[in-house]
Amino acid sequence: MIDKVKSTIKKYGMIPEGATVVAAVSGGSDSMAMLSVLNALKDEMNFTLCAAHVNHCLRGESADADESFVREKCAEIGVELYVKRADVAALAAEQGIGLEECGRNVRYEFFNSLGADVIATAHNLSDRAETFLFNFARGSTLRGLCSIPPVRGNVIRPVIDCTKAEILGYCEENGIDYVTDATNADVAYSRNRIRHNVVTQLQQINPSFESGAGRCISALNEDEEFLSSLADEAVKNAECGGGFLADAIASTAVPVKKRAIIKIIEARKGITPEYKFVDKICALLESGGSMQINGGVTVRVRRGVLDFPEKADAPTASELCERLDFGGALITAEIVNKGEINNLQNISNQVLEYYLDCDKIHGRVVVRSRVDGDSITLASRKCTKSLKKLFNELAVPPEKRNSVAVFADDEGIILVEGAGVALRTAVRGDTEKILVIRIER
Repeated sequence: MIDKVKSTIKKYGMIPEGATVVAAVSGGSDSMAMLSVLNALKDEMNFTLCAAHVNHCLRGESADADESFVREKCAEIGVELYVKRADVAALAAEQGIGLEECGRNVRYEFFNSLGADVIATAHNLSDRAETFLFNFARGSTLRGLCSIPPVRGNVIRPVIDCTKAEILGYCEENGIDYVTDATNADVAYSRNRIRHNVVTQLQQINPSFESGAGRCISALNEDEEFLSSLADEAVKNAECGGGFLADAIASTAVPVKKRAIIKIIEARKGITPEYKFVDKICALLESGGSMQINGGVTVRVRRGVLDFPEKADAPTASELCERLDFGGALITAEIVNKGEINNLQNISNQVLEYYLDCDKIHGRVVVRSRVDGDSITLASRKCTKSLKKLFNELAVPPEKRNSVAVFADDEGIILVEGAGVALRTAVRGDTEKILVIRIER
Protein backbone atom coordinates (compact mmCIF):
# COMPACT_ATOMS: atom_id res chain seq x y z
CA MET A 1 0.00 0.00 0.00
CA ILE A 2 2.90 2.35 0.68
CA ASP A 3 4.08 1.95 -2.92
CA LYS A 4 0.56 2.59 -4.24
CA VAL A 5 0.22 5.80 -2.21
CA LYS A 6 3.67 6.93 -3.32
CA SER A 7 2.66 6.33 -6.94
CA THR A 8 -0.58 8.30 -6.45
CA ILE A 9 1.26 11.25 -4.90
CA LYS A 10 3.68 11.37 -7.85
CA LYS A 11 0.95 10.82 -10.47
CA TYR A 12 -1.08 13.83 -9.36
CA GLY A 13 1.81 15.98 -8.11
CA MET A 14 0.17 16.11 -4.69
CA ILE A 15 3.11 17.14 -2.52
CA PRO A 16 5.74 19.62 -3.71
CA GLU A 17 9.25 18.96 -2.43
CA GLY A 18 9.85 20.65 0.91
CA ALA A 19 6.11 21.18 1.52
CA THR A 20 4.33 21.02 4.85
CA VAL A 21 1.45 18.53 4.92
CA VAL A 22 -1.31 18.54 7.53
CA ALA A 23 -3.06 15.17 7.74
CA ALA A 24 -6.73 15.30 8.75
CA VAL A 25 -7.03 12.50 11.31
CA SER A 26 -10.36 11.37 12.76
CA GLY A 27 -9.02 8.21 14.37
CA GLY A 28 -10.77 5.85 11.95
CA SER A 29 -9.01 3.19 9.91
CA ASP A 30 -8.69 5.34 6.78
CA SER A 31 -7.07 8.34 8.41
CA MET A 32 -4.83 6.25 10.71
CA ALA A 33 -3.56 4.23 7.74
CA MET A 34 -2.97 7.44 5.75
CA LEU A 35 -1.09 8.99 8.66
CA SER A 36 1.10 5.89 8.95
CA VAL A 37 1.92 5.84 5.22
CA LEU A 38 2.67 9.57 5.05
CA ASN A 39 4.90 9.26 8.11
CA ALA A 40 6.78 6.44 6.37
CA LEU A 41 7.23 8.53 3.19
CA LYS A 42 8.03 11.98 4.62
CA ASP A 43 11.81 11.60 4.63
CA GLU A 44 12.03 9.84 1.27
CA MET A 45 9.74 12.38 -0.43
CA ASN A 46 11.10 15.37 1.53
CA PHE A 47 8.05 16.89 3.19
CA THR A 48 7.14 17.90 6.73
CA LEU A 49 4.16 16.16 8.35
CA CYS A 50 1.78 17.26 11.08
CA ALA A 51 -1.74 16.17 11.98
CA ALA A 52 -5.05 17.85 12.83
CA HIS A 53 -8.12 16.55 14.63
CA VAL A 54 -11.53 18.20 15.11
CA ASN A 55 -13.80 17.20 17.97
CA HIS A 56 -17.30 18.14 16.81
CA CYS A 57 -18.72 17.55 20.33
CA LEU A 58 -21.64 15.64 18.81
CA ARG A 59 -21.13 12.22 20.41
CA GLY A 60 -20.32 13.15 23.98
CA GLU A 61 -17.85 10.77 25.63
CA SER A 62 -17.27 8.86 22.38
CA ALA A 63 -16.03 12.03 20.67
CA ASP A 64 -13.78 12.83 23.61
CA ALA A 65 -12.42 9.27 23.55
CA ASP A 66 -11.60 9.63 19.83
CA GLU A 67 -9.73 12.84 20.55
CA SER A 68 -7.69 11.17 23.33
CA PHE A 69 -6.94 8.23 21.04
CA VAL A 70 -5.59 10.48 18.26
CA ARG A 71 -3.50 12.46 20.76
CA GLU A 72 -1.96 9.24 22.09
CA LYS A 73 -1.17 7.73 18.67
CA CYS A 74 0.34 10.92 17.25
CA ALA A 75 2.56 11.19 20.34
CA GLU A 76 3.69 7.57 19.86
CA ILE A 77 4.94 8.18 16.29
CA GLY A 78 6.25 11.69 16.99
CA VAL A 79 3.85 13.62 14.73
CA GLU A 80 2.83 17.06 15.97
CA LEU A 81 -0.94 17.27 16.45
CA TYR A 82 -3.31 20.25 16.41
CA VAL A 83 -6.76 19.84 17.95
CA LYS A 84 -9.88 21.96 17.72
CA ARG A 85 -13.05 21.46 19.77
CA ALA A 86 -16.23 22.99 18.32
CA ASP A 87 -19.88 22.73 19.35
CA VAL A 88 -21.05 22.02 15.82
CA ALA A 89 -24.69 21.51 16.82
CA ALA A 90 -24.85 24.99 18.37
CA LEU A 91 -23.00 26.57 15.44
CA ALA A 92 -25.30 24.88 12.89
CA ALA A 93 -28.39 26.16 14.72
CA GLU A 94 -26.92 29.63 14.96
CA GLN A 95 -26.04 29.74 11.26
CA GLY A 96 -29.19 27.97 10.09
CA ILE A 97 -27.34 25.22 8.21
CA GLY A 98 -27.13 21.42 8.48
CA LEU A 99 -24.77 19.58 10.83
CA GLU A 100 -22.80 18.03 7.98
CA GLU A 101 -22.25 21.34 6.20
CA CYS A 102 -21.35 23.10 9.44
CA GLY A 103 -18.90 20.36 10.44
CA ARG A 104 -17.19 20.51 7.05
CA ASN A 105 -16.90 24.31 7.27
CA VAL A 106 -15.40 24.08 10.76
CA ARG A 107 -12.90 21.41 9.72
CA TYR A 108 -11.55 23.14 6.63
CA GLU A 109 -11.43 26.55 8.27
CA PHE A 110 -9.30 24.97 11.01
CA PHE A 111 -7.09 23.00 8.61
CA ASN A 112 -6.42 26.09 6.48
CA SER A 113 -5.62 28.18 9.57
CA LEU A 114 -2.62 25.96 10.29
CA GLY A 115 -0.67 27.41 7.36
CA ALA A 116 0.34 24.10 5.76
CA ASP A 117 0.97 23.88 2.02
CA VAL A 118 -1.46 21.01 1.52
CA ILE A 119 -4.21 19.28 3.51
CA ALA A 120 -4.36 15.49 3.24
CA THR A 121 -7.72 13.78 3.74
CA ALA A 122 -8.28 10.03 3.80
CA HIS A 123 -10.93 9.62 1.09
CA ASN A 124 -10.30 6.28 -0.60
CA LEU A 125 -11.36 4.37 -3.70
CA SER A 126 -14.36 2.84 -1.92
CA ASP A 127 -15.53 6.34 -0.92
CA ARG A 128 -15.08 7.42 -4.52
CA ALA A 129 -17.21 4.57 -5.85
CA GLU A 130 -19.92 5.21 -3.25
CA THR A 131 -20.03 8.91 -4.09
CA PHE A 132 -20.31 8.05 -7.79
CA LEU A 133 -23.32 5.81 -7.06
CA PHE A 134 -24.88 8.37 -4.73
CA ASN A 135 -24.61 11.15 -7.33
CA PHE A 136 -25.78 8.79 -10.09
CA ALA A 137 -28.92 7.99 -8.08
CA ARG A 138 -29.61 11.71 -7.72
CA GLY A 139 -29.38 12.28 -11.48
CA SER A 140 -26.13 14.20 -11.35
CA THR A 141 -24.37 15.72 -14.34
CA LEU A 142 -20.96 14.55 -15.54
CA ARG A 143 -19.23 16.78 -13.01
CA GLY A 144 -21.02 14.97 -10.17
CA LEU A 145 -20.25 11.56 -11.64
CA CYS A 146 -16.56 12.48 -11.54
CA SER A 147 -16.97 11.92 -7.79
CA ILE A 148 -14.16 12.81 -5.37
CA PRO A 149 -11.15 14.30 -7.17
CA PRO A 150 -7.62 13.25 -6.14
CA VAL A 151 -6.69 16.94 -5.78
CA ARG A 152 -8.90 19.97 -5.24
CA GLY A 153 -7.07 23.19 -4.61
CA ASN A 154 -4.78 22.62 -1.62
CA VAL A 155 -6.62 19.43 -0.56
CA ILE A 156 -5.05 16.10 -1.55
CA ARG A 157 -6.28 12.51 -1.18
CA PRO A 158 -3.18 10.27 -1.00
CA VAL A 159 -5.16 7.03 -0.47
CA ILE A 160 -7.72 7.73 -3.23
CA ASP A 161 -6.50 4.68 -5.22
CA CYS A 162 -6.72 2.29 -2.24
CA THR A 163 -9.87 0.31 -1.43
CA LYS A 164 -11.27 0.01 2.07
CA ALA A 165 -10.25 -3.65 2.09
CA GLU A 166 -6.64 -2.71 1.29
CA ILE A 167 -6.65 -0.12 4.07
CA LEU A 168 -8.00 -2.56 6.64
CA GLY A 169 -5.45 -5.13 5.50
CA TYR A 170 -2.64 -2.60 5.90
CA CYS A 171 -3.82 -1.75 9.43
CA GLU A 172 -3.91 -5.44 10.39
CA GLU A 173 -0.51 -6.25 8.91
CA ASN A 174 1.16 -3.28 10.59
CA GLY A 175 -0.64 -3.37 13.93
CA ILE A 176 -2.26 0.02 13.45
CA ASP A 177 -5.04 0.68 15.94
CA TYR A 178 -8.11 2.71 15.01
CA VAL A 179 -11.53 3.62 16.36
CA THR A 180 -14.83 2.64 14.80
CA ASP A 181 -17.80 5.00 14.50
CA ALA A 182 -20.94 3.00 15.31
CA THR A 183 -23.01 5.16 12.95
CA ASN A 184 -21.12 3.66 9.98
CA ALA A 185 -23.33 0.58 10.26
CA ASP A 186 -26.60 2.52 10.43
CA VAL A 187 -28.39 2.00 7.09
CA ALA A 188 -30.75 4.86 7.91
CA TYR A 189 -28.06 6.98 6.23
CA SER A 190 -28.12 6.91 2.42
CA ARG A 191 -24.38 6.48 2.05
CA ASN A 192 -24.37 3.53 4.45
CA ARG A 193 -27.19 1.87 2.48
CA ILE A 194 -25.10 2.23 -0.66
CA ARG A 195 -22.04 0.82 1.12
CA HIS A 196 -23.70 -2.16 2.77
CA ASN A 197 -26.44 -3.00 0.26
CA VAL A 198 -25.70 -1.65 -3.21
CA VAL A 199 -21.91 -2.10 -3.36
CA THR A 200 -22.09 -5.65 -1.98
CA GLN A 201 -24.58 -6.58 -4.72
CA LEU A 202 -22.37 -5.07 -7.42
CA GLN A 203 -19.37 -6.96 -6.03
CA GLN A 204 -21.28 -10.20 -6.58
CA ILE A 205 -21.47 -9.26 -10.26
CA ASN A 206 -17.86 -8.06 -10.36
CA PRO A 207 -15.61 -8.74 -7.34
CA SER A 208 -13.38 -5.91 -8.57
CA PHE A 209 -16.27 -3.44 -8.82
CA GLU A 210 -14.48 -0.67 -6.92
CA SER A 211 -11.42 -0.85 -9.14
CA GLY A 212 -13.67 -0.90 -12.21
CA ALA A 213 -15.58 2.10 -10.89
CA GLY A 214 -12.26 3.86 -10.34
CA ARG A 215 -11.31 3.37 -14.00
CA CYS A 216 -14.71 4.64 -15.11
CA ILE A 217 -14.44 7.70 -12.87
CA SER A 218 -10.93 8.45 -14.17
CA ALA A 219 -12.21 8.32 -17.77
CA LEU A 220 -15.13 10.60 -16.88
CA ASN A 221 -12.70 13.03 -15.26
CA GLU A 222 -10.67 13.17 -18.48
CA ASP A 223 -13.81 14.00 -20.48
CA GLU A 224 -14.91 16.60 -17.94
CA GLU A 225 -11.49 18.25 -17.94
CA PHE A 226 -11.56 18.51 -21.75
CA LEU A 227 -15.07 19.98 -21.88
CA SER A 228 -14.22 22.30 -19.01
CA SER A 229 -11.17 23.60 -20.86
CA LEU A 230 -13.33 24.36 -23.91
CA ALA A 231 -15.78 26.19 -21.64
CA ASP A 232 -12.92 28.22 -20.13
CA GLU A 233 -11.87 29.24 -23.62
CA ALA A 234 -15.47 30.17 -24.55
CA VAL A 235 -15.81 32.33 -21.43
CA LYS A 236 -12.52 34.07 -22.18
CA ASN A 237 -13.53 34.78 -25.79
CA ALA A 238 -16.99 36.03 -24.75
CA GLU A 239 -15.83 38.43 -22.06
CA CYS A 240 -16.50 42.08 -22.79
CA GLY A 241 -16.59 45.29 -20.79
CA GLY A 242 -20.19 45.00 -19.69
CA GLY A 243 -20.38 41.23 -19.26
CA PHE A 244 -20.25 38.41 -21.81
CA LEU A 245 -21.24 38.35 -25.47
CA ALA A 246 -24.34 36.19 -25.65
CA ASP A 247 -23.78 35.11 -29.27
CA ALA A 248 -20.24 33.92 -28.51
CA ILE A 249 -21.54 31.57 -25.82
CA ALA A 250 -24.71 30.56 -27.66
CA SER A 251 -22.73 29.48 -30.74
CA THR A 252 -20.77 26.80 -28.83
CA ALA A 253 -21.78 23.15 -28.53
CA VAL A 254 -24.44 22.49 -25.88
CA PRO A 255 -22.11 20.75 -23.36
CA VAL A 256 -19.64 23.64 -23.63
CA LYS A 257 -22.38 26.27 -23.50
CA LYS A 258 -23.86 24.90 -20.27
CA ARG A 259 -20.46 24.66 -18.59
CA ALA A 260 -19.61 28.19 -19.69
CA ILE A 261 -22.82 29.51 -18.12
CA ILE A 262 -22.11 27.67 -14.87
CA LYS A 263 -18.52 28.94 -14.77
CA ILE A 264 -19.59 32.53 -15.39
CA ILE A 265 -22.21 32.49 -12.65
CA GLU A 266 -19.89 30.75 -10.18
CA ALA A 267 -17.14 33.29 -10.85
CA ARG A 268 -19.32 36.41 -10.91
CA LYS A 269 -21.97 35.58 -8.29
CA GLY A 270 -20.38 32.87 -6.13
CA ILE A 271 -23.21 30.35 -6.55
CA THR A 272 -23.75 27.28 -8.69
CA PRO A 273 -26.96 27.64 -10.71
CA GLU A 274 -29.49 24.86 -10.37
CA TYR A 275 -29.54 22.71 -13.49
CA LYS A 276 -33.16 23.62 -14.33
CA PHE A 277 -32.08 27.24 -14.72
CA VAL A 278 -29.10 26.44 -16.95
CA ASP A 279 -31.38 25.26 -19.78
CA LYS A 280 -33.46 28.41 -19.45
CA ILE A 281 -30.38 30.63 -19.55
CA CYS A 282 -29.31 28.84 -22.75
CA ALA A 283 -32.62 29.93 -24.30
CA LEU A 284 -32.20 33.42 -22.85
CA LEU A 285 -28.92 33.83 -24.76
CA GLU A 286 -30.87 33.82 -28.01
CA SER A 287 -34.19 35.38 -27.01
CA GLY A 288 -32.95 38.05 -24.61
CA GLY A 289 -34.73 39.12 -21.43
CA SER A 290 -34.06 38.46 -17.77
CA MET A 291 -34.84 35.89 -15.10
CA GLN A 292 -34.12 35.20 -11.48
CA ILE A 293 -32.33 32.01 -10.44
CA ASN A 294 -31.44 30.41 -7.11
CA GLY A 295 -29.69 32.65 -4.63
CA GLY A 296 -31.80 35.61 -5.75
CA VAL A 297 -29.42 36.24 -8.67
CA THR A 298 -30.83 38.05 -11.71
CA VAL A 299 -29.49 36.91 -15.08
CA ARG A 300 -30.07 39.27 -17.99
CA VAL A 301 -29.37 39.27 -21.71
CA ARG A 302 -29.79 42.74 -23.16
CA ARG A 303 -28.36 44.17 -26.39
CA GLY A 304 -26.48 40.93 -26.93
CA VAL A 305 -24.70 40.99 -23.55
CA LEU A 306 -25.13 38.54 -20.66
CA ASP A 307 -24.79 40.27 -17.30
CA PHE A 308 -26.07 40.26 -13.73
CA PRO A 309 -27.77 43.52 -12.72
CA GLU A 310 -27.93 44.07 -8.99
CA LYS A 311 -31.52 45.16 -9.44
CA ALA A 312 -33.37 43.86 -12.44
CA ASP A 313 -34.63 46.59 -14.76
CA ALA A 314 -38.34 46.31 -15.40
CA PRO A 315 -38.77 44.76 -18.86
CA THR A 316 -40.58 46.63 -21.58
CA ALA A 317 -43.62 45.04 -23.18
CA SER A 318 -41.61 44.41 -26.36
CA GLU A 319 -38.92 42.59 -24.34
CA LEU A 320 -41.49 40.49 -22.54
CA CYS A 321 -43.62 39.59 -25.58
CA GLU A 322 -41.90 37.85 -28.46
CA ARG A 323 -44.78 37.83 -30.97
CA LEU A 324 -48.21 39.38 -30.65
CA ASP A 325 -49.71 38.98 -34.10
CA PHE A 326 -52.46 36.43 -34.58
CA GLY A 327 -54.91 36.04 -37.43
CA GLY A 328 -57.25 38.96 -37.79
CA ALA A 329 -56.85 40.14 -34.21
CA LEU A 330 -55.10 43.36 -33.27
CA ILE A 331 -53.12 42.54 -30.12
CA THR A 332 -51.24 45.12 -28.09
CA ALA A 333 -49.37 44.91 -24.80
CA GLU A 334 -48.43 47.48 -22.20
CA ILE A 335 -46.73 47.33 -18.81
CA VAL A 336 -48.15 49.58 -16.11
CA ASN A 337 -47.78 50.08 -12.39
CA LYS A 338 -50.53 48.56 -10.31
CA GLY A 339 -51.68 51.99 -9.15
CA GLU A 340 -52.47 52.99 -12.73
CA ILE A 341 -54.83 50.11 -13.39
CA ASN A 342 -57.97 52.02 -12.39
CA ASN A 343 -57.33 54.52 -15.19
CA LEU A 344 -57.36 51.86 -17.87
CA GLN A 345 -60.60 51.36 -19.73
CA ASN A 346 -61.74 49.26 -22.67
CA ILE A 347 -61.60 51.19 -25.92
CA SER A 348 -64.86 49.66 -27.12
CA ASN A 349 -67.03 46.64 -26.70
CA GLN A 350 -64.91 44.89 -29.31
CA VAL A 351 -61.78 45.06 -27.11
CA LEU A 352 -60.92 42.40 -24.52
CA GLU A 353 -58.45 43.49 -21.86
CA TYR A 354 -56.49 41.13 -19.58
CA TYR A 355 -54.18 41.85 -16.64
CA LEU A 356 -51.20 39.63 -15.77
CA ASP A 357 -48.51 39.84 -13.07
CA CYS A 358 -45.22 40.60 -14.86
CA ASP A 359 -43.10 38.92 -12.19
CA LYS A 360 -45.01 35.65 -12.55
CA ILE A 361 -44.24 35.34 -16.26
CA HIS A 362 -41.38 32.98 -17.07
CA GLY A 363 -39.45 33.73 -20.24
CA ARG A 364 -41.12 35.30 -23.29
CA VAL A 365 -44.83 35.51 -24.08
CA VAL A 366 -46.01 34.16 -27.43
CA VAL A 367 -49.49 33.86 -28.93
CA ARG A 368 -50.59 30.81 -30.91
CA SER A 369 -53.44 28.47 -31.70
CA ARG A 370 -54.42 25.62 -29.38
CA VAL A 371 -52.52 22.33 -29.62
CA ASP A 372 -53.45 18.86 -28.39
CA GLY A 373 -52.92 18.50 -24.66
CA ASP A 374 -53.27 22.21 -23.85
CA SER A 375 -54.76 22.96 -20.44
CA ILE A 376 -55.09 25.94 -18.12
CA THR A 377 -55.89 26.62 -14.48
CA LEU A 378 -58.06 29.73 -14.73
CA ALA A 379 -57.83 32.27 -11.92
CA SER A 380 -61.61 32.63 -12.03
CA ARG A 381 -62.25 28.90 -11.57
CA LYS A 382 -59.15 27.62 -9.73
CA CYS A 383 -59.38 24.21 -11.38
CA THR A 384 -57.42 22.82 -14.29
CA LYS A 385 -59.26 22.10 -17.52
CA SER A 386 -58.17 21.03 -20.96
CA LEU A 387 -58.84 23.63 -23.65
CA LYS A 388 -61.06 21.12 -25.41
CA LYS A 389 -63.32 20.85 -22.36
CA LEU A 390 -63.13 24.59 -21.73
CA PHE A 391 -64.22 25.39 -25.28
CA ASN A 392 -67.10 22.94 -24.93
CA GLU A 393 -68.26 24.73 -21.75
CA LEU A 394 -67.93 28.15 -23.42
CA ALA A 395 -69.83 26.88 -26.49
CA VAL A 396 -67.04 27.87 -28.89
CA PRO A 397 -67.97 26.37 -32.29
CA PRO A 398 -65.45 23.69 -33.45
CA GLU A 399 -64.71 25.62 -36.65
CA LYS A 400 -63.65 28.71 -34.63
CA ARG A 401 -61.51 27.04 -31.97
CA ASN A 402 -58.24 27.32 -33.90
CA SER A 403 -58.87 31.07 -34.19
CA VAL A 404 -58.93 31.62 -30.43
CA ALA A 405 -55.72 33.31 -29.28
CA VAL A 406 -53.75 31.26 -26.75
CA PHE A 407 -50.91 33.02 -24.88
CA ALA A 408 -48.06 31.04 -23.32
CA ASP A 409 -44.71 31.58 -21.59
CA ASP A 410 -41.93 29.07 -20.97
CA GLU A 411 -43.95 27.33 -18.26
CA GLY A 412 -47.24 26.95 -20.13
CA ILE A 413 -50.47 28.74 -20.98
CA ILE A 414 -51.09 32.04 -19.20
CA LEU A 415 -54.14 33.40 -21.04
CA VAL A 416 -56.90 32.15 -23.31
CA GLU A 417 -58.90 34.69 -25.30
CA GLY A 418 -62.47 34.83 -24.09
CA ALA A 419 -61.76 32.58 -21.08
CA GLY A 420 -59.34 34.49 -18.90
CA VAL A 421 -55.95 34.53 -17.19
CA ALA A 422 -54.16 31.56 -15.60
CA LEU A 423 -54.11 31.43 -11.80
CA ARG A 424 -50.30 31.38 -11.88
CA THR A 425 -50.02 34.78 -13.58
CA ALA A 426 -53.10 36.47 -12.11
CA VAL A 427 -52.75 39.86 -10.42
CA ARG A 428 -52.55 39.59 -6.62
CA GLY A 429 -52.23 41.92 -3.68
CA ASP A 430 -48.43 41.97 -3.89
CA THR A 431 -48.31 42.57 -7.65
CA GLU A 432 -46.26 45.62 -8.65
CA LYS A 433 -46.02 45.56 -12.44
CA ILE A 434 -48.94 44.49 -14.62
CA LEU A 435 -48.82 43.31 -18.22
CA VAL A 436 -51.98 44.53 -19.93
CA ILE A 437 -52.89 42.59 -23.06
CA ARG A 438 -55.65 43.95 -25.33
CA ILE A 439 -57.26 41.92 -28.08
CA GLU A 440 -59.33 43.77 -30.65
CA ARG A 441 -61.26 42.04 -33.41
